[in-house]
Amino acid sequence: MPIDKEASRIWRGRIRDILNQQWDPIGGCPADEYDSYVGTVAAMVRDNATDTDLTKYLERAESVHMGFGRFDPERAMTVVASIRALGTAP
Repeated sequence: MPIDKEASRIWRGRIRDILNQQWDPIGGCPADEYDSYVGTVAAMVRDNATDTDLTKYLERAESVHMGFGRFDPERAMTVVASIRALGTAP
């Protein structure tokens, strides 16, 4: 079955919105601040990564890539639940 590119773009846009609105570890950033994470998160969901794997990815992004010493696992679990609620890419 061919990929519905428009539906996939919309799905990734929704992941972007969740990362910007619910995750946002930096706080009050431009809309494109977390775009570099959208593709990996989308691929992980498509590849059936576990919630734990997704949460660890967000933790690594905050701790290693952004250099924050703090991590809010409850926020990350909420973000993962919201992403899961989107379903997988059409």
